[in-house]
Amino acid sequence: MIDCYLLNGFFYEIKKSFNDLTEINNSLKENLKLLNSMPVEVIILMLDEYSKRLSKDKQLLKIEGAAYLCFYFRKSNVEKLIKINLKDKRYLDEFVSIGNGRFIKAQGRGYSCHWIAGNVYTLALYSIFQSLIAKNSNLVRVPEKSIPIVLKLLKPLDNIEVPYNNKIYSSKDILKNIVLVYFPSEDQFLNKSMSIAADSRIIWGGEKAVNYITSLPKKTTCKDVIFGPKYSFAVFDRDAVESDRCSAYMDKFVMDIALFEQKACSSPHVLFVEESNVSLKDIVKMLEGSFQKMGRRYKNTLDESICADIINQRGIYSLSLDKDICCSKGLEYTILIDDKITLEKPVGGRCIFIKKINSIFDIKDLITRRIQTIGYAIGDKNKLFKFADMVTAVGVNRVVNVGSMNNYDSPWDGYFMINELVMWCSLDT
Repeated sequence: MIDCYLLNGFFYEIKKSFNDLTEINNSLKENLKLLNSMPVEVIILMLDEYSKRLSKDKQLLKIEGAAYLCFYFRKSNVEKLIKINLKDKRYLDEFVSIGNGRFIKAQGRGYSCHWIAGNVYTLALYSIFQSLIAKNSNLVRVPEKSIPIVLKLLKPLDNIEVPYNNKIYSSKDILKNIVLVYFPSEDQFLNKSMSIAADSRIIWGGEKAVNYITSLPKKTTCKDVIFGPKYSFAVFDRDAVESDRCSAYMDKFVMDIALFEQKACSSPHVLFVEESNVSLKDIVKMLEGSFQKMGRRYKNTLDESICADIINQRGIYSLSLDKDICCSKGLEYTILIDDKITLEKPVGGRCIFIKKINSIFDIKDLITRRIQTIGYAIGDKNKLFKFADMVTAVGVNRVVNVGSMNNYDSPWDGYFMINELVMWCSLDT
């Protein structure tokens, strides 16, 4: 059984149920004509109005990550996003001359099917809106617990009107190209039906989910865009540690830890600190001070399994002669200290491993294609570019300033997503 919460531009507080995808598929196929008739500038203006509405809603801004959505989908950033992905937004509306009687256009692939992970609620919005910019209709399977929040985040897109070239466009035509559903992840029939219908499959999730969905039958023309399981950490070099800005770097780093409760692929789990004149003990004190400054501004919600893991790790580090620990009396934060140069298994709940290394370049052997983001505090630009070149050559997708590890940007996981969701078509005259 399919539980549907958004269909044909209407939100359903009480779910609408279907046995299969027939009506949903027919609806999206018909409504895609509306999206294709809409100039990309209109879509940009609607997303800009959406971002303004979101920024004025104090309740919605309490949702983790919602504030960054306001920035991401404002007009200037969407135009920048399209330029990075496609070079020229005109490609989305018309055949553009590239010389010698040749023209090209970026056509949407058609029917995008999204499987959204449950670790970060705002993922659904990034996935859907970029697909809409590429002019695709969207069937979006969201985890049951995420449905209420995703619906709240989508509702500011309703009832927007944009005048453009002597015509009034309604955001209802955009909403008609989004269907929001839930069905059990183990329902093989519905997953298979969704996969077979897709012109593009956009998959966010852990290894088990990704392997399962990618194994499902699909069209030979279907494009897969996969955001699978990733790991992230941070490095501070000698200059950063010895500088008077180190405390500010720590404050930003703690925000990277706190945001999304360390459940995002971009959340850091280990901090590597380069050997310097500052002792590791003093660095840990600085990190603890940043946790304490953050106080209760950001709620640390822990489930039983994470609590058990934190308590277990605290016990191990407290009793080991070659390890150390610094932590709050409660479970507000935990800093685990040792000199084993490895990427520790994530614990979550503001539990961070800290390790001293001789050089930030010593981490090269730890890098695999599973490393998504490295947050850095590195003083020297030449050193930074050398470090970034080294780690990206062996698999890292993003090297960013601490404090911005969880900022969604483009490319993401090696993809220019809008570009992945269009088909480049040529015309010779």
